[in-house]
Amino acid sequence: MGKLFLNRRQCLAAALLGPLGATLPAEAAGEPHCPASVAEVLQPFSKLVGLKADFVEEKRILLLKKPLVNRGSVVFMAPGNLVRRIDSPTPSAVWIRPGQFWVRDKSGERKLDVARWGPANVLVNSFLYVLRGDVGALNKHYRIALTCNAGAWKLELMPRAPELAKIVRSLRITGQQAAPETLELVDGSGDTSLTRFGKANNQVRYTEAQLKRFFSSPAAKP
Repeated sequence: MGKLFLNRRQCLAAALLGPLGATLPAEAAGEPHCPASVAEVLQPFSKLVGLKADFVEEKRILLLKKPLVNRGSVVFMAPGNLVRRIDSPTPSAVWIRPGQFWVRDKSGERKLDVARWGPANVLVNSFLYVLRGDVGALNKHYRIALTCNAGAWKLELMPRAPELAKIVRSLRITGQQAAPETLELVDGSGDTSLTRFGKANNQVRYTEAQLKRFFSSPAAKP
């Protein structure tokens, strides 16, 4: 794990030695900074206006010999819109909006009422909590372990409620600053999905109409 701070002895030595040859702290010497808390990890996300990234998702199901691989894009618009679209091999999309969850696939477009079933609602919103920097929501529903190495952080989320633990054993999210890199989910049956994100553009801005086009049409590019 990267150095998060200097201990008292190191600070005293640096103060005493000064220009006589004391080494600079790793961060001052150019080593990437490691956040010291979950709140510090999520603080850059709380400032996001929009984000877009391509992804490759590998799903490993215990009953299947080979993993299922999906490719697509994810778009986030602060504070509460997240569109996750699969372009291949079978086009589909989900759109999480404040209080709403929409699905589009080969059978058409429909709204699902996941809010009535608490654990499902928490699960579908978990990644959204990260993207909007919602420390309170994550701490409410998960026990969180933070590790970091050379600026690359990892959050491991373990459900607090038994009802949620029945459908998801753990979530692991990695990234650097306000750019997610991987999202790994282990569900209640032991099946796993690992999503690897391409380099995220976290400076984008979208309108509601652009998000609707992106959700509705495989060819649309917001």
